[in-house]
Amino acid sequence: MAAGGELSYNMVVTHLILAVTLMFANASVREPVVAGRFYPGDRVALQKEVKGYLDAAPVPALEGPVLAVVSPHAGYAFSGPPAGRAVKALAGAGFTRIILMGTGHGAYYESGAVLADYDAFATPLGRVPVDRAAVAALAKKPGFKVANNLHQREHSLEVQLPFLQETLGEFSIVPMVMGGQTTPEDADAVAKGLRSLLDGKTAIVVSTDFTHYGPNYDYVPFRDGVAEKMRALDLGAWELVRPGFQERFAAYIETTGATVCGEKGLMVLCALLPPEAKRVMLEYTSSGEVLGDYANAVGYLAGVFTGKKDGPAAVPARKPHTGTLKPEERKALLRLARAALDSHVTASDALSRALAGLTLTEGLTGVAGAFVTLKAGEDLRGCIGAIEGREPLWLSVVHNAANAATRDPRFRPVRPEELTLISVEVSALSPMKPVASVDDIVLGKHGVILEKRGRSAVFLPQVATEQGWNLEQFLSHLARKAGLGASDWKEGASFRVFTADVIHE
Repeated sequence: MAAGGELSYNMVVTHLILAVTLMFANASVREPVVAGRFYPGDRVALQKEVKGYLDAAPVPALEGPVLAVVSPHAGYAFSGPPAGRAVKALAGAGFTRIILMGTGHGAYYESGAVLADYDAFATPLGRVPVDRAAVAALAKKPGFKVANNLHQREHSLEVQLPFLQETLGEFSIVPMVMGGQTTPEDADAVAKGLRSLLDGKTAIVVSTDFTHYGPNYDYVPFRDGVAEKMRALDLGAWELVRPGFQERFAAYIETTGATVCGEKGLMVLCALLPPEAKRVMLEYTSSGEVLGDYANAVGYLAGVFTGKKDGPAAVPARKPHTGTLKPEERKALLRLARAALDSHVTASDALSRALAGLTLTEGLTGVAGAFVTLKAGEDLRGCIGAIEGREPLWLSVVHNAANAATRDPRFRPVRPEELTLISVEVSALSPMKPVASVDDIVLGKHGVILEKRGRSAVFLPQVATEQGWNLEQFLSHLARKAGLGASDWKEGASFRVFTADVIHE
């Protein structure tokens, strides 16, 4: 029996019964599709290679029982050493079931977890039974569906199995791939469903590669110092794989554009980990390091999480923004805006560092609209925001800093060499309220939304002051911005006003 701890009598009997069932029944088996390409198709050669990676991996020094590991899924010539280190962390702990969470390369338009209910997954080392009872139970919960067709050609689970077979011996799996449209809220639902399976004999394996760099992957955010910048970008992502950090992790990936293929599974892991979980990075490498060529390269990371089974880390409830920010909250928003700008333009880890050190206070987690304004000297360089609050203020600032840099249609995207010349301004908005007439608008205090004949436009409160306009000039320019005539504000228009806490660098 391979290393992995003593199996209970009942478990041995269960596996024997399943083996006999698979032998004589018309069992559904997911056959290997990358054997002979990603790893050897011959049993003896495969076992020798996997054992070599496991034997070469040092035994990690860990605090507490293992909860989960993160392991890459490329061809073994590239990902074999870090995968060996990750899976070796599961040895000797008596695990009899693995929640195997992969990347849905063919499930881009899906959200949540896509399960497979085959009887078993096969590799040249034998068949691994699927815990179909667990799959059936999960399929009834929000965030899950069963679709075997999305697993037929998917390699991200398959390449993990030989390492698990050699390490654990007899075990079952709960196989799933994460859909590409999975949101942090979806990740919360999946984590809630999986939590009931964490019985001390079940571990989680998240199968993911990290940044895919180069023209082959349509991701070339930098052209010099590729090895160092790829590593910084990937370790920035790893820094945010923490309990309760699913929104922060997602914001980093979205802002940098980092092509971490298993990002959705890592979001689920953030939502699933207990508050006191500890993480250890075991190894980081890349195909560029193996080949000595970074024209096109992929990052590979092995990591492990330990801790006692517990409830999930608390995520602050979303409440309406109060409209008042403390000095330290104002500074935090500016830091986030600047970091998001830098990370979006240069694919750096600046946002990771800002998010890792962010304290989510009541003021920052309140749902609010926000604008981010970029200026080059006195000239506007970009301004985008959200009037209505749909997400926490800190997240709105991150999103709109990135949008102001590259998505304001009035300006070309900000270039890296401009960053030192650009200043950042954040406007945190109060909830909107209608006014009966323009006489209720206080120039310099109120931002205004004008609406008429299906057209609308908005000015922030500081616009009138910066331009030196009186109220009539302010409203005339606002009407023109809406595509109306300069005097169309005088009749038939409606107005809503708001205030803004404006924060400057």
